[in-house]
Amino acid sequence: MFNRSIVFAASLTCLLLAGGSMFAQDADKSYYIQSDMLVVVKVKGANEFLAYSKTVGKWNSFTFPKAVMAVPVVGNGICAFQLEGEAITEVVAVDLKGNWCTSKLPAAAKKCVPIIADDVVVCVVDGTAHAFSGELGKWDSVAASVTPQVSKDIAMIVAPDSISVFSSATGKWAVAKTTK
Repeated sequence: MFNRSIVFAASLTCLLLAGGSMFAQDADKSYYIQSDMLVVVKVKGANEFLAYSKTVGKWNSFTFPKAVMAVPVVGNGICAFQLEGEAITEVVAVDLKGNWCTSKLPAAAKKCVPIIADDVVVCVVDGTAHAFSGELGKWDSVAASVTPQVSKDIAMIVAPDSISVFSSATGKWAVAKTTK
């Protein structure tokens, strides 16, 4: 499943870098993406998405601002959105139960590209790593001077003077100084 998410995100990134837009040509089309635990559907003719959790058995919806292009990327039990636009004010993900979970950004951004694994997502925006636990449906943030490393259920930021670890089991960053 992880490889499928990487291939989808890489294909989408190539399309966007080439000047294409998934929604410019397909604004009136519906599509879906699924993982082992979630199904996420783009609603035809709107900037709205639906999320279905196989564990809960119900649909929930979320509407993005019109000026924001949102593209879903899935892990095993998690979905996050690659966002692009003039005023992105929050990061958005779907937890294992199909709940839409957001975290406000301190300042508006123009792009958010998630790094996704089975149960953890990290979006680095303006030097801050916003991490999400699909298991708990919780966001937490920490300063990020380097690109995070993300694996199945953990994210790490290994900086010259510290190491920060985010676990899907706690939904929080823990920071340890590695120099005196």
